[in-house]
Amino acid sequence: MIQIVTLADNSTCLGPRLLGEHGFSACVVASGQRLLFDAGQTGVAAHNARVLGLDLRGVPVVLSHGHYDHVDGLPALLEMTGPVPVFCHPQAFSPRYALQEGRPQRPIGPSWRREEMEARGVRFELSREARRLGPGIWLTGEIPRLADFETPEKKLVCDQGGQGQGLAVDLVPDDQALVLETDRGLVILLGCAHSGVVNTIRHARQITGTWEVRAIVGGTHLGGADEARIKETVRCLKECNLKILAPCHCTGRAAFVLAREFQDQFIFNCAGNKIVL
Repeated sequence: MIQIVTLADNSTCLGPRLLGEHGFSACVVASGQRLLFDAGQTGVAAHNARVLGLDLRGVPVVLSHGHYDHVDGLPALLEMTGPVPVFCHPQAFSPRYALQEGRPQRPIGPSWRREEMEARGVRFELSREARRLGPGIWLTGEIPRLADFETPEKKLVCDQGGQGQGLAVDLVPDDQALVLETDRGLVILLGCAHSGVVNTIRHARQITGTWEVRAIVGGTHLGGADEARIKETVRCLKECNLKILAPCHCTGRAAFVLAREFQDQFIFNCAGNKIVL
């Protein structure tokens, strides 16, 4: 059995005690193992976990990438987990910014420092490569950008390696997904899918050797996508013959298109939602 409980999202599902925020976090149970995937922006994920009665003691954390809305809730979650390993890409700590017309660039990297987390007992497990976190549980590592319509956002920039070499378009190489193997296909959990949903699916198939995709859950990064990209994404997703499509967070208005196109397969995901496969 696979269970995915969304702890933080832009919206909530289950009444006034749950909180929402611009961010994402989920608690995953697969192959008898529990993982936290992303940490949200503030203490919302930890608050909602308490409301839902989840015991997170000793649960490891996976960070999809180093943007504030996915990592800044880590200190609050650590109060519940205690010192645990945190799996991420080495570039997750890099300085990065969002450009805003007529306004100063806005920092969007972690608000905490790596050394601060390590002082609290966190052991960062860093890798650029795909790796198995348990039986049938994969972290994708860097996702090749092969689909020509899944282009990077020009407003997202980074300091090239933090070496003062100037700002460049951020390809978000630390963007990763969690891939869960089942006997009926892959379950792919997305943080923001900065590398593109289709690129992520292709990479998940390559590292697992499994073609069938059973479910896609999480942020699709289609919020600012143009009509052509959304249309091509829908076409590729339909080829997967999905059983569940449960987007949230950075999907934006594209969710209306996905709901129309996928109908019974579509789930409006939000904080408090539980998906059992």
